[in-house]
Amino acid sequence: MHGPKRFALAAVAAVATLAASAAHAQFGNYQLPQNDFVWNWGANPDRQTGFEDFQVTGGEAGFHCELKGRLNPGGTLTPTALHQLEDQLRSRIDFIYASSNYMNQLDQQRELDWAKLSCAKPTPTPATAQEKADREAKAREKVQKEIDRRRAHQPQTDTSTTTSSSTTQ
Repeated sequence: MHGPKRFALAAVAAVATLAASAAHAQFGNYQLPQNDFVWNWGANPDRQTGFEDFQVTGGEAGFHCELKGRLNPGGTLTPTALHQLEDQLRSRIDFIYASSNYMNQLDQQRELDWAKLSCAKPTPTPATAQEKADREAKAREKVQKEIDRRRAHQPQTDTSTTTSSSTTQ
């Protein structure tokens, strides 16, 4: 009698652990690669031929990304549903995460022929000494204009009186 109870208890503990880790994976922190990356989905991820059926750009965590792909010709996804998917992805702050989830779902449903998410993290070009000096000069000029504008709008607090003398001839 202790055997089945222990087995049931172990099964419940295993299910609870899996559910907790799945919830953490779904809602918890996730890590993106540090550098540029490309992820592929679909029945033919290596054979990306033909025009793509969808193309969406977005970004997350400093990455600029492009998601494009072709639907399976035998799939059931309607053009309206595809446009809604594109609109949803465009509006997402977590573009990479959302794209990955949607592509995984479409891949499991056998709706994708192929899909490719290409993400690049732009590197700032170092400024030359002349560019830095130009930026600083523009910033100083902007500050001086603002100071002059504020002075022009301040009420005059001059208390000296001016006497005018008229001369008659």
